[in-house]
Amino acid sequence: MGKELIMGKLSDGRSAAGLSGLAGRASMLALSGALVWGLAACAASGGSGETSDADTEEKTETSAESPKAAVTPEFEVATTVTVAADQETTSLFNALDEGLCSWSQGGTDASTVEGDDYAFTPVVYVRDGAYVAEKSLAADQVSVEDGKLTSTGITIEKEAINGVVVKDSTLELENVRIEVNAADADGSTTCDFSGLGAALAAYGSSDVTVRDSILATEGVANLAVFSDDGAKVLLDGVTLSSKGGTLYEDYVNSPAQPLMVAPPWILGIMGTSRGSNEMGTNSTMSVIDSAASASNWAVLSTDAGSNMYLNVVNSTMDLTGSDQPFQEGDVFNVENPYTARSGYGTYAIGDAVETFLGTQMNVGTYATIFTGGSAYYGNLEAGKSYELAAADGSTHTTYVAEEDVPTVIESDTFGFMAHKSSNTCEIDGATVHSAYTGFLIKSGCNIDVTVSGGANVTADNGILVQAMDNDDSTTSYDNATSAFGTTHEEYAGFPTEAVSSDAAGSDEQTAEAGEGQGNGAPSGEQGGPGGEPPSGEAPDGAPGGSGGPGGEGGPGGAGASGGTNQSSYTIEDTALEGSIYNGIGWKANDLSDGNVSAMTLDVKLTGTATLRGAIASTSCIHVSYDGQQYLKENGITAFDDASEAAKFAETYQLTSFTKAEYFDIGQVANLVSANGLNDINVSLSGSAVWTVSDTSLIASLKIADDAQVVVESGVTLTVGETAYGEGTYTAADFA
Repeated sequence: MGKELIMGKLSDGRSAAGLSGLAGRASMLALSGALVWGLAACAASGGSGETSDADTEEKTETSAESPKAAVTPEFEVATTVTVAADQETTSLFNALDEGLCSWSQGGTDASTVEGDDYAFTPVVYVRDGAYVAEKSLAADQVSVEDGKLTSTGITIEKEAINGVVVKDSTLELENVRIEVNAADADGSTTCDFSGLGAALAAYGSSDVTVRDSILATEGVANLAVFSDDGAKVLLDGVTLSSKGGTLYEDYVNSPAQPLMVAPPWILGIMGTSRGSNEMGTNSTMSVIDSAASASNWAVLSTDAGSNMYLNVVNSTMDLTGSDQPFQEGDVFNVENPYTARSGYGTYAIGDAVETFLGTQMNVGTYATIFTGGSAYYGNLEAGKSYELAAADGSTHTTYVAEEDVPTVIESDTFGFMAHKSSNTCEIDGATVHSAYTGFLIKSGCNIDVTVSGGANVTADNGILVQAMDNDDSTTSYDNATSAFGTTHEEYAGFPTEAVSSDAAGSDEQTAEAGEGQGNGAPSGEQGGPGGEPPSGEAPDGAPGGSGGPGGEGGPGGAGASGGTNQSSYTIEDTALEGSIYNGIGWKANDLSDGNVSAMTLDVKLTGTATLRGAIASTSCIHVSYDGQQYLKENGITAFDDASEAAKFAETYQLTSFTKAEYFDIGQVANLVSANGLNDINVSLSGSAVWTVSDTSLIASLKIADDAQVVVESGVTLTVGETAYGEGTYTAADFA
């Protein structure tokens, strides 16, 4: 998907506030007696267990500076409604009976999948353009006049109570404070697939605008904002936050959406809070001049839907971490050594289209996880007008930048990850810094990545791109419990045997798969439906379904069946330094055959692009945190000597780790090696230059125009069966 479709066109227009304008506007307002959560410093403490001085130093080095002063709006409220924890309430309606939810299969405690996930008790319910007092806890305490709710405070201390629910209505909220302080919510009742417990939930043909307001939640699965089934939500000058909580002890970590309360551990993340969620078809959310944060899991998410649009402009997005344990019973009792704020900024699924302009994003594990969507990361330019698209093809809102604001992404671990379906990512002039690999591309997906406009993309471990076998593919899945196995295992040593070519991505193995690698798990952003979708049609991403997969963390993925996946990494008029590796197609354990797809990776340098680094097919093993530190400290991106690699593996390979060490997912080491399933094709055009600074092994090389390949002293570049030593190579050498 091109930039025009994602960004919309530029035009002249009215002026709008930049980040400094937001701070100025907020500082002129006044708040009295309101409990609010502001935006926490990006390097917040959290996780379970104590943090050593060494770990703190490491995290400080790789974390971003604190985000710009995202001032919490301050205002007085004329009306206050409080729902106390001990207040007796009864459900006011069934959300499915009211036609609210696109998702009908629940999503909380397994014992209540068909029970309370749709028993709604909103404080304020607006339907068909009118306030429905008889179905609102507030009753006559509030008034919605001319489609507006203003100067109102709603405090909820009881779980499974909604703040404002909107269905098929146009509604504007201004100077509204909704706080869901249900700290005891443990995920057995609230549901972020139906929107039960959300501060604000919009459904159907609703068009909701929130200005100069606060939406804050605490408790497992309590969303600040939920947009579903075609609803549009615009947040303008809003502080949105989600603090999460602690899961009940008996929860079984699952990628199946009817059971999901936390992300599947196989994603390499854990947590209990999503700041927002979009679901259904043609839903839209735009966040401008605002601050969004969540403790662990996700700042802004999409799930179980198709053609969802997300626009984030001149705003901050932060994972903050939490001192609370993820789950009762000491299930995740090992501290994450990479970050105290596990999770991602956004999820791109079901043909979601996400646009980030002038966004400051600070995350623990990934900026975005791609599983069937597209994203554009660009800068705001002063005086330019940006038409922010809605999913229905209209312009959701027009934003005019008052000043230049860059998009800056800082991640304590990886930059991005793609693991299912077909995806597009464009980094246009933005800054992306990660402590470890910049882009993880896992088998079973296709993705086209373009880095352009002089973007500044860096990874502290020296690896820009790591293609690798999806960890799903080598971890068992139990259909009886709809859960991945609790232990990841692999053979000792760097694998030397490729998966059998007839089994790689076979139709038989992936017939049940909607996401990840086809070992039988359901599809879905956070895993998958695992049952018939509400419409009776096949879920997205499943055989017979449309678009991308239905969810996060489950196996399968477009391209997993039918042979080789195709991905590309294109550098346009941009200078980058770092290595690119394709480590796909290896028999890491007995599960690999049939659960691993081949992938060809195309690396393209165009215009004035320059790249200094290695490009190679490799073999991969999972390694410990200490192993990663060894590689970083010694400047090793890949081994080219099998004996040295074997010695390293003896000390640092993780032949087995449990879900308590979820953070070891994606953390691999490389040995230069080709297997016929992990080809890399390199092409250069214009005046592009690739400086080969370390051992490189590629299938083909094309040089056009005035482009050059420069092989440094002591380095070998192997193209097919031919080795090239020190020197400068041009189109004439590869005619």
